Amino acid sequence: MALLLKGGSVFLHVPKTGGRWVTAVLTAAGLVESHLGHMHADAERVLSPNGGSGRHLIRYLLKRRLGLLPRTSPFMFCFIRHPLDWYESFFNYNCEPDVNWRFEGDVQDPHNWHPNAPLNGLGSPDFNCFVRNVIRNYPGYVTEMYSRFAVPQISFVGKQENLCDDLIAVLKKLQLPFDEQFIRGFDKVGVSPKRSTGLIWDPELEAEVIRQEYAGLVRWGYAETQLPTPGRSMAAIECQ
Repeated sequence: MALLLKGGSVFLHVPKTGGRWVTAVLTAAGLVESHLGHMHADAERVLSPNGGSGRHLIRYLLKRRLGLLPRTSPFMFCFIRHPLDWYESFFNYNCEPDVNWRFEGDVQDPHNWHPNAPLNGLGSPDFNCFVRNVIRNYPGYVTEMYSRFAVPQISFVGKQENLCDDLIAVLKKLQLPFDEQFIRGFDKVGVSPKRSTGLIWDPELEAEVIRQEYAGLVRWGYAETQLPTPGRSMAAIECQ
């Protein structure tokens, strides 16, 4: 869930960036005031009732009436990860037997919103085919998705690579009471098992994804990844 914390700040849960762990930590630490609609509510759905729909909109309006939501733009924070790692994590998760590329939401139904609904039907047991399916239909997908959470109003964007330290940093910034050692010792949550095979990037495909996601790599401090040579393109392989 997007979470309203005590004091009025809001945590936005970007899919596959450690948000389940953050939610569990904040809940166990007694810092959560209320849930805010959809598990992966983005900034628009938190800041404006027009951004929601269905049961999520009803819950939003009810919380507004009860005074559970801030009247002004709140301090909002989220976490992201390297876009290439995001593709790997999403693939690992969907290859789990109890998930098996199930659809998330419906792009044709505003009452059944999910940030990753555009990827429905693009899955494949082959990692590189999955990535090709995504970038053929939605070039720069991860950067675009992150941008719906890390809007100009966002106050803090942490990284999954430094999840524990960044969460501690934002809680200190908010001056919320917490036990640092409790957070550092908190067990992992929602980590998909690593696959022993099938997660080797095709070099040309990797270069093309870096090119497409380069704006995000620069914006969020992953620019040590070099921009591929101009004119280099991925192998033209159609995958279903």
